[in-house]
Amino acid sequence: MASNDEYDAPPSEAAIVTILLSRSATTASGNSTQDSSTAKLAVVVRSPHRRTEISETTRYKLEYFAFLDDRRSFANVDKLLTRLAPVGTVYVACTESPDAAGSNKGGGGGKRAAAEVSELLSKLCGVLESRDDVSECDGISVRRLPTLSRAKAATLSESTLRHLLGGETSDAHLAYRGDRRLAEEPLVPWCLGHFFSADRSFRDGDGDDALGTYRICPGTLGSHLALDRTAAEAIHLLPPRNGSGAALLVGGNSGNNSLFGVLNQCKTKMGSRTLEVWLRQPLVSLPQIRRRHNAVSKLVGNDIGRDRLRDEGLGAFRALDIDKLAQRLIADGCAAKDYREDRGNGVKNTSRALESLYNLHGAADRALPSLLEVMRSLLEKGADDDGEER
Repeated sequence: MASNDEYDAPPSEAAIVTILLSRSATTASGNSTQDSSTAKLAVVVRSPHRRTEISETTRYKLEYFAFLDDRRSFANVDKLLTRLAPVGTVYVACTESPDAAGSNKGGGGGKRAAAEVSELLSKLCGVLESRDDVSECDGISVRRLPTLSRAKAATLSESTLRHLLGGETSDAHLAYRGDRRLAEEPLVPWCLGHFFSADRSFRDGDGDDALGTYRICPGTLGSHLALDRTAAEAIHLLPPRNGSGAALLVGGNSGNNSLFGVLNQCKTKMGSRTLEVWLRQPLVSLPQIRRRHNAVSKLVGNDIGRDRLRDEGLGAFRALDIDKLAQRLIADGCAAKDYREDRGNGVKNTSRALESLYNLHGAADRALPSLLEVMRSLLEKGADDDGEER
């Protein structure tokens, strides 16, 4: 259920989303347009950043969107949720609170404005709460935020991002300050301020551990094929959650009654998770599609290498979930740091933390060398084949 309570989201793979809604579409020049069928939304998404090397400091990616949406169905939000899954918490705010909308205009106009804001927020929260198919738990946690003034949101956003991006002279912060799209979309900095106000961990993240751990980038609805819930269910993209949604196909079961179930021959949990992300976010860029197809064609044409990758390279990873182990270690590290600074109760389960560390060390010591060796031989075989073709 939607709530106004402050909430500290636990570290997880799930995306944390903030949506700022405006009845008017305001441009950088200050012009404002308003109609009864659309609303302007700014969305900020925090998701874990997959580091590619140990020296990389970035832990999270902030992706921002700004678009018009249909007030009746919020179809673009619906499509974006399909793409962002898994989603943990969604914070919702409006550029004007119902109380302020009612007090700023006298008579019936004020009451109508307040009722309109309340109705928009209720419709948006209803769409979000109905999407239990994109949550790892029983549903998305939807929480309403009080409206911040534009000036307060901008101050909070600027001061927080300066630190999280690595300081004023860092490349990430300079790129953020030079981003013309942010200047052209005044709702986005306003939304960022609401995002930082919602999560206490941002306000407490002034230490060196948080310095330079974020990157911010623009997102576009057109970067992937947009699929809303109705389209995903119509093509049986994913298995129905808890027996709900699309009915089981005749003669089918939970393993083969969806496109994901048919294609999911993955040997590891990380592979199955990646496949689901790819299905939720179909590519539209032809070069990226060809790059992925070329990689698949190399494996299809190399039976020996493919079998070695499946049995030798990935065999030791079948019982491991590296993503979960990493997130657990990050959570335990944050708990230990808070305890060291006289905040919190420390690591709740030290034996589990040590077990996670041991399993991660075992994967790096025993499983990773075999995988690297198989990948190296596949690359060498691919380079030889390319040379013969030329």
